[in-house]
Amino acid sequence: MDTLLQDLRFALRNLRRTPAFPLAAIATLALGVGATTAIFSTVNAALLRPLPYPGAGDLYALRTTLTDGRVTTGMLASSEIARLNDPSLSIVRAAGLQPQEATFLGPDGTPRRTRVYAVTEGFFELFGLPMAVGTVTPEQIVTNGPPTVVISHRIWRDQFGSDPAIVGKPIRFAEIATTIAAVAHPDFDTPHNADFWFQIRADPQGVQHSLEGYMRLKPGTNVERARSEMASVMSGLARDFPSSAKSRAYVVRPLIEQMVGDLGPILIIVLSATGLLLLLACVNVTNLLLARGAARAREMAVRVALGAGRGRIVRQLLTESVLLAVAGAAVGLLVAYVGVRLLLRFGAATLPRLDAVPFDANVLLFALITLIVSGVLVGFAPALRLARTDVRALMNESGRTASGGRGTARWLNAMTVAQIALAIMLVAGAGWLIRGFEQLRATNPGFVADKRLVFDVSLQGPKFNNPAAVMAGWNEVFDRLRSIPAVTAVGGTSAFPLRGTQENSLFVQLRGETFDPAQPMQSRQRFVSPGLFKAMGVRMLAGRDFTMDDRQGATPVAVVNETFVRRNLSGKDPLTVQFTFGYPTVDPAREVTIIGVVDDVRQKSLSEPGEPAFYTSSVQFTQRRQAVVVATTLSDMTPLRSAIRDEMRKFDTLMAVDFESAPEIVATTLRRQELGMTLMLLFGAAAVALAAVGIYGVIAYAAAQRTDEVATRLALGATPLNAFWLIVKQGRTLAAFGTAIGLAAAYGAGRVVSSQIYQVRASDPAILGAATVLVVSVALVATIVPAWRVSHIQPSRVLRPD
Repeated sequence: MDTLLQDLRFALRNLRRTPAFPLAAIATLALGVGATTAIFSTVNAALLRPLPYPGAGDLYALRTTLTDGRVTTGMLASSEIARLNDPSLSIVRAAGLQPQEATFLGPDGTPRRTRVYAVTEGFFELFGLPMAVGTVTPEQIVTNGPPTVVISHRIWRDQFGSDPAIVGKPIRFAEIATTIAAVAHPDFDTPHNADFWFQIRADPQGVQHSLEGYMRLKPGTNVERARSEMASVMSGLARDFPSSAKSRAYVVRPLIEQMVGDLGPILIIVLSATGLLLLLACVNVTNLLLARGAARAREMAVRVALGAGRGRIVRQLLTESVLLAVAGAAVGLLVAYVGVRLLLRFGAATLPRLDAVPFDANVLLFALITLIVSGVLVGFAPALRLARTDVRALMNESGRTASGGRGTARWLNAMTVAQIALAIMLVAGAGWLIRGFEQLRATNPGFVADKRLVFDVSLQGPKFNNPAAVMAGWNEVFDRLRSIPAVTAVGGTSAFPLRGTQENSLFVQLRGETFDPAQPMQSRQRFVSPGLFKAMGVRMLAGRDFTMDDRQGATPVAVVNETFVRRNLSGKDPLTVQFTFGYPTVDPAREVTIIGVVDDVRQKSLSEPGEPAFYTSSVQFTQRRQAVVVATTLSDMTPLRSAIRDEMRKFDTLMAVDFESAPEIVATTLRRQELGMTLMLLFGAAAVALAAVGIYGVIAYAAAQRTDEVATRLALGATPLNAFWLIVKQGRTLAAFGTAIGLAAAYGAGRVVSSQIYQVRASDPAILGAATVLVVSVALVATIVPAWRVSHIQPSRVLRPD
């Protein structure tokens, strides 16, 4: 213990003698440790922080897919959930939910749009959290009449003042009035930010795929065993319901993966990049320690000659490096905290599970491990250099003012090569994410987002108790909106793109052809009002749009997209085709005539191409709920929002209007990629800066050690240009080796991550070339400055005798 304290005191005295060195080392390590800890804290919050449910590792999200490549919603049918509740399976419980439309009328009567979900029996028991107030029982499911509701803890607190006697009290929606059955646990948050739930009884024979699924496995069950059992269940469903379950399979994902989505791979890529940045910072500090160790070689030689053991000196050097690492980690934690707060402030808080990023035990443990690793890394090379050198070598090396010692030079050169290679990897990584982001942003979504407002309208309740009243209501809504100045077009759709709205996936049969259940044609169905394509800026490629003349009683018509024509019509003129549609089989009574063809719209995400789709008129097929799209000439939407609210309040005083701008909807789909790109840009810039500083330090040190040699050459007739190229040659050689290693490593890393980044190739010559040019240019500049300085020295000032 006394020896350790002595080492610490000696290390502090040494570091205080040259304050510039520890300040540079601590700042460099703080950058690496801070960036790594900040990103780890987000990874911890999103991926490692346990869900608030008991036995959360046994919770899984369920989807379905079609193995023959046909189109599907990915949702589950009630029969597919019901059969998973067979007691012989390794599944404790399976349940489903379906989003519903409702406008909550608060205690003061103020309407507000809310997130309401119908859930199947056993949904709450599946997650294992008790109700905060009240209970939920199967008996509460009613066949006729409004269902009782479970309210979220947030709604209970904000709207009902945490009333402990809330159970059984009335609650009003614009559509229905009912009573409160229970208050959810404060930690219950599935789906995220849900406000209300009500129970429904699932039809065990139902084949309509409209439910999101969840399940809990029995403790200790291997998920592969569960998948095998579920495959057998689906085989039984395929025998009983061949038209809906044939070639269908369950898709099982851990609940936390389903919640985080594609944010997880992006965070892992960025965390890997920060690991490289930390390694680069350690290499930089190692270079500083090596150069400083060379200057202290005589001191170390004297200490060895006076009896100090080599192990003692190695321990002293490691103590200094760990002391620097501790200081760097302490400052790095502050950098990490500030960095996380900035990330949350500039948009990360809107991403899944990043509404809070705690500095918990996991983060502190990670910081401690980072501290130890960085301390060992920065002290390893100088200590190893000393441990492998005898006293005579140290004495000789310390006297070599011309070369500074071949051993030290080799270590410094190796560290410089590593710096260049790491910098190229980080810059290439930033290039991949930039390219992926730009590719996504440049992708044509199939509609025009600029100067478009979107809001949802649902015509429910006694005022709209029949299709004629609903149709009249929509006509009035659209007429009111068209009367607002600066509004150029108005339309409605059942599924505005990129909002995650569920869509029907139906079978299609062309007139004159036989329906083949083994290889059926499929398509999405979307309901739109006349004028929707103009309002959204969707291109009409052939034929015409819907009009008000396409009403109920007239010939049913449809508009199809380009992919529908390509996949289903086999070269036929689309404007001469009629087809029927339906599910689980086509309905001969549902025949439509194609009147137009429109451009594909990327409905799910910008990274997924358009699927076959046909549009039917909401005038012919009445829809109670539509997303209303308003196109305008205004750049500032504030006056338009106020005008729309006024008109909708005149239409229905109980209607809540919450706006989204179409550009915001598109931007939201890019937020994950934008976060990853921004972070990688910062890390790439930091890597280039660290590499520049490190290379400059090494070349400056080498140039200083060769000052006498250069002066002698100049005195004997060499030109400054000869001396300049003598020094530059060393930097050029290091840059060449570092570039070769960096490109190989970058290509290997790119092969691993390219599948996670949109339309990016690991071998992209533009990205690898740009990374190489940038890093090598910086390396050459960092070499030229000290080379120019030493090549212009005055030989007489260096060589004159003391």
